[in-house]
Amino acid sequence: MRFLVLFALVLGACTSAVTVESTTSIPTTTTSTQPEPVTSTTTITTTTTTLPSTRPLFADEPIGLVTPTGVNVAVLDHNGRAFIVRTPCGNIAEVSHGEQLSDVSVVIDPGHGGPIDTGTVGANGLVERDLNLQVARVTETELLSRGISVVLTRTADYPTPLGVRTRFADHLGADLMVSIHHNAPKPGPSSLPGTEVFIQSDSDDSRRLGQLVWEHVREGLSVFDGVAWSAASDVGVLRVLNTRGLDAYGMIRGPETVSVLAELAYLNNPAEARLMATPEYVEVAGALVADAIEAYITTDDRGSGYVASPRVFNPNPGVGANVCIEPELQ
Repeated sequence: MRFLVLFALVLGACTSAVTVESTTSIPTTTTSTQPEPVTSTTTITTTTTTLPSTRPLFADEPIGLVTPTGVNVAVLDHNGRAFIVRTPCGNIAEVSHGEQLSDVSVVIDPGHGGPIDTGTVGANGLVERDLNLQVARVTETELLSRGISVVLTRTADYPTPLGVRTRFADHLGADLMVSIHHNAPKPGPSSLPGTEVFIQSDSDDSRRLGQLVWEHVREGLSVFDGVAWSAASDVGVLRVLNTRGLDAYGMIRGPETVSVLAELAYLNNPAEARLMATPEYVEVAGALVADAIEAYITTDDRGSGYVASPRVFNPNPGVGANVCIEPELQ
């Protein structure tokens, strides 16, 4: 649930000084066919070495903020004149006002983002970062309509490192997080969608959430007729471990929040990419993820699709993992 922040807060000064200064502007480009929100290419740096407390001094619970430009950020403190926030790139900045986020149950993470970390690109030019955000927005709208509080880790086409995303969910004290992706490379043919859901290997709650997401999404996407689907031989709900025996993906390994990463279907399969480019796919996929989350919260259902044998994989750090361009916050 979101509440308008009252800005007449009279509180003590922040425990550390924060300086925000502009550096070199970097032009960005996008291949999205959807209208993009206006974002800035200004990189924010700070001179502080002592970060504020992770819990705000003026509230009993962790809190977030929707900035005037619509960016969701974690609030770390208040210095009497502005909120001290963690930016999407993980820096510390001041924001004068915004809409307060509290009592958040669900965090939806639209995978990838920004001009460098595009994710998979389909043969039809559909870009994964854009598709992930479109589906995430539908999931957000569906959950809000059902009385379930939800926020996104990114709300437009800007980059956010994995560590910032996972800390955001933990900071808000969310009950669960679902990271939405679309898969590559293309495996063998299948009569059913090749939906894969990656879970936290030491969490039964993550397994249950993953099984519900997998069951709802795979069965729901199957209603689309005439699609030449792709699927891996071990398709299902998977633990993916690196060669050190740890959860391979940072979105799974990093958060304390119950989390799953869902690869809904294969964007680099031309037949599936054509479907994904339609409004019908976006609406159906987003609603299916919402159905699974609602079932997790309101029922004891456990879903299905668990694969006992883990997949062993060492993922690359990702394109642009060390490059982050801050969006405009106000």
